[in-house]
Amino acid sequence: MTAATVRLADEDTDVTIDGYELFSARRALELLKRKVGRDGLLELLGDETAEGEAFLRDHLTRSAGAEATGTTTLRASGMTAAAFGRWLGAAFAREDVMLAGHPEHYAIHAEPGRLVNIVETLDDQVCSFFMRPWADSIDDVPAGRRSHMLLGDGTVVGSIANVFEDEHDGFTVRLSVTLPVTCAPDVVEQHLEHFAVEFRTWILRAAAESGEA
Repeated sequence: MTAATVRLADEDTDVTIDGYELFSARRALELLKRKVGRDGLLELLGDETAEGEAFLRDHLTRSAGAEATGTTTLRASGMTAAAFGRWLGAAFAREDVMLAGHPEHYAIHAEPGRLVNIVETLDDQVCSFFMRPWADSIDDVPAGRRSHMLLGDGTVVGSIANVFEDEHDGFTVRLSVTLPVTCAPDVVEQHLEHFAVEFRTWILRAAAESGEA
């Protein structure tokens, strides 16, 4: 028997109705996050973040210092890499914008003089980690930058890196994550998917707010 489908009568894909649902899901989630607030969300997810920390420490122990890196590349049009970089730098102070980048962003904030704390999903675990300030280069790639991911006690659990390169009508961004080797391939691949969602959201918002959309 043919699988059941439900589509608009004049369309042969689910894209339009999927879009309606996605818009509504984002709006509902934004409302709930705003009403619960950061402190409420962190309290609500206390058990999950404790499990997430144990999950990461277990991978660190089993990996014995070995790491795995994955990379995904996005192609953006309609704005320059420099314009997006300026927008993103300022946007880190706007927690509502950071949270809207991905459905599984629960907190992205920094107290004065402290590292940025990010609470988001790695694999199927809700993890809380801190980001060191961005370095100005990635090893032998001067155009890139890297930030290490730390647990609350300062233990380095991995790093994220990005490289922006201008194109004739936009730019590419190469996004990389490095984690304990036992996280490969599943956790690494999941985080590359996470990158694709959040950076697409941020780039489109940046273009709209800067008038380059």
